[in-house]
Amino acid sequence: MHCLDSYLFVSAAMFVLGLLAVVTRKNAVSILMGIELMLNAGALNFVAFSRF
Repeated sequence: MHCLDSYLFVSAAMFVLGLLAVVTRKNAVSILMGIELMLNAGALNFVAFSRF
């Protein structure tokens, strides 16, 4: 059984990777992919908190 901490850790890692992509990339497509990764991390947080 997975615990809430593992979901939050994965979500935080996804958010940090997305933030790094937004800050470091100059290509618009890469920036949008970073933003999408950050939004998916937020969605994973919502799912994790509704599950536990």
